[in-house]
Amino acid sequence: MNSFLFTRSPDLIATDMDGETVMMSIERGEYFGLGSLGGRVWELLAQPMTLDQLTDAVCAEFDVDATTCLADLQRFLDDLLANGIVKPA
Repeated sequence: MNSFLFTRSPDLIATDMDGETVMMSIERGEYFGLGSLGGRVWELLAQPMTLDQLTDAVCAEFDVDATTCLADLQRFLDDLLANGIVKPA
């Protein structure tokens, strides 16, 4: 999964609402909300990135160790994939 490229799902419309990223799936009629860190990951995924690249970027911006960040991002990306928010690039 570390070398697997992730990108945003093209069927979502997203906007920032008071520091939270809010998205709507037009295809499914569902809403999703991401907090500040999740919103930052969404921003980073404007370009396809691997889990390792995301981990490096988040660690550079936030006070978190690489091991914790990697594990947290892996769970987060699994959830995003399951909900169709991100997809393989």
